[in-house]
Order: sequence, then C-alpha cells, then structure tokens
Amino acid sequence: MNIINIDYEKETLKSDYYTWQIVANDKNKFLLLQREDNGRYHAAEADVKKKHLWEVKEISFRGPEGDTYFFDEETGVDKV
Repeated sequence: MNIINIDYEKETLKSDYYTWQIVANDKNKFLLLQREDNGRYHAAEADVKKKHLWEVKEISFRGPEGDTYFFDEETGVDKV
C-alpha cells in the first residue's frame, strides 16, 4: 500500500485504504503501525522514504532504543 499522508503530531498515517495509528517511530524512516477493524487488530510496517507500507502477521520491527514489539490480532501491538 502507498502512504498518502503522515501526521506525526496526531500519530496517524493514511494509506490508500486505511488510517493507521503510529505505534513506534524509528527516526521518521520506518514506522510500526496498527489499526482495528471489527474487533481485530492489523499491524503494518512502513518505509517512509519509499512511501510504502505492508501488513504483517509477525513484527520484525526494532525501535530506535532497541525496543522489541509483539503483535496479537486480539490485543494489538505491545512493546516487550
């Protein structure tokens, strides 16, 4: 999916089809995102420079402080 707009103050990202919540931001280069749809969460990782994001079932995102994240469809994204 393509990134249409990023609002860093509101911590939201608009893609072709959805509005996502920014969960983690790695220096405005890579973003970890989530959205809720019918009681289920969806996660995505975004490459800001390429203006592209992709939905993921497992997270391989590492935060700038070395933070590790976990994704569950029922609870969303949590920091470990």
